[in-house]
Parts: sequence; C-alpha cells; structure tokens
Amino acid sequence: MAKGLRIAEPPPRRPVTAEAPEPVAPSEKFNQMRESDRVQFNKRVSRGVADGFEMLAIRTRRKVPELLAEALELLQERYGRV
Repeated sequence: MAKGLRIAEPPPRRPVTAEAPEPVAPSEKFNQMRESDRVQFNKRVSRGVADGFEMLAIRTRRKVPELLAEALELLQERYGRV
C-alpha cells in the first residue's frame, strides 16, 4: 500500500531586525484614508469604445480619466449641464 501525503515542516521564523521589520497588522495596512476626491468609475461599454479611449490615451500621451473629463465637457457643451 502506498504511503499517504505528509505535511512538511513550517519554514523557520526569521528574527525581527532593522532590515526586516515586523509585519504590519491588516488594520494598519489598509487604513481607508481618502487621498483625493477621485472615485472608481465602473460602467460597461463596448470593447470598441474601451479600445478607442485606450488608443487615444496612448496617442495623446494622456490618461483615460483625463479623456473622460474632456468628453464630459464636450457633451455638456452640446447637451447642457446636468
């Protein structure tokens, strides 16, 4: 009969030194501090629209959020402010 799987020994613990500080507690690592007034924008668009914004961002050397802000300004000029 075959031998079953054996559990390996845990890795040795390293002593806490100045080069390798003690790990940070999860509550301190993610303190949920707001850095700016930016939010995540999750909306479904077609692959062509997403690719178009990515190509424009590359071509104009700008970021997609900047392009979205400019698109909003153009739409507001055309349709009025919301």
